[in-house]
Amino acid sequence: MKILLLSASALVALTSLASAADLPSRAAIAVPATAPAFSWSGFYAGVHGAWVRDDSEAERAGLSGVASALIPIRAGLSDSSLGGGAQIGYLWQTGSLVVGVEADLTAMNLARTRTFETTNGAITLRTDLGSQMNLFGTVKGRAGVALPSLLPVFQQSLVYVTGGLAYAQIERQGRITVAPTGLGPEARQEDWTLGFVIGAGTEHTLTQNVSLKTEALYYSMADESLTLAREGDEAVYRFKNNGWISRIGLNIRF
Repeated sequence: MKILLLSASALVALTSLASAADLPSRAAIAVPATAPAFSWSGFYAGVHGAWVRDDSEAERAGLSGVASALIPIRAGLSDSSLGGGAQIGYLWQTGSLVVGVEADLTAMNLARTRTFETTNGAITLRTDLGSQMNLFGTVKGRAGVALPSLLPVFQQSLVYVTGGLAYAQIERQGRITVAPTGLGPEARQEDWTLGFVIGAGTEHTLTQNVSLKTEALYYSMADESLTLAREGDEAVYRFKNNGWISRIGLNIRF
């Protein structure tokens, strides 16, 4: 009987020890996995909407065969337009510092034409000068600071400055019409113009892979000359294009 009781006691003790040894592993299984820390590093692509304000002007730079008092010296061609486009880029993060590069392209229909009429005796000269921007893009760097978001909707925020190369497809045109003959110098050209862009922006994460971006940029394009000519009459105008572009969009990270 004693042997039987001792055996039963030993079996209970071993069972208790085995259960106790199994407790840590069960507790470890129950611990939830830790969410990965967010990082801005990596490729991204997205789309945006834009508002563009172009403060362009045409300034007379040369004249031959036409009375200077009959055509304008300067024509303001400022206008604004809505547009939209896409962007792609890459960011690197080290600590709270975030740097990167981005390329984007925005389509728009930004056009303005001004008409001037001057009469000298029986002759009336009508001068039409116009500028139209169809595409605007940048290739620029970004440098900023990552911050915890102050708004509950977002997870992280990025405040940055940016700057780099700007390029635009611009059509410039001019025509001088002589009444009553209807003859006069004219010209039209459409090409890509280079310039620079500087600005600042913010970006806020909605999820680990989706972020909302806002940006304001100032751009200045290189001056371009347009020569209006016909039968010895010639007028040269220098076109200047600079202004502001504001954008809001979404980026998806890979």
